[in-house]
Amino acid sequence: MKILSMVVLSFILGWGPKVQIIQSTSQEWFGGLQESGYGTNYKLSVKTKLGSDQLQIDELWIGDIHAKIRVLADPSNPKGTSFKKGSLISIVAATTLRPGPDDKPQLLGADSIKKPYNYKGEGLLGYTCKGRKAYLEISEFKKLEKIIYP
Repeated sequence: MKILSMVVLSFILGWGPKVQIIQSTSQEWFGGLQESGYGTNYKLSVKTKLGSDQLQIDELWIGDIHAKIRVLADPSNPKGTSFKKGSLISIVAATTLRPGPDDKPQLLGADSIKKPYNYKGEGLLGYTCKGRKAYLEISEFKKLEKIIYP
């Protein structure tokens, strides 16, 4: 019983996840011209339990795709990535498929880093907390209405 109490207490005191996903959305888009391509924009609203001096959100997998991310800590300053404990921040990513030289679609906005483990949800958020790597599964992305550009 003591061990269970210690585990519960340590979880409450901070050994649990350092980020909480408030909302996760995806929005498909299609360009008006074939060379514009098509893709999906992803956005996560995340509440942090630590500041950016101790917590770096640095990876996002969507299915098997490792997407490049951008952390937006302050909507009024798109280049600012610093945040404080308890902040609500946005994480954005996009995958784009455009025709390549041989007209085969080429994936942009992603690279070939393999996911660290097979997860059950639609995505996986990776972060580094005080030098230790941790992951949080994203059960699903709420699908927003498609955008079709003229």
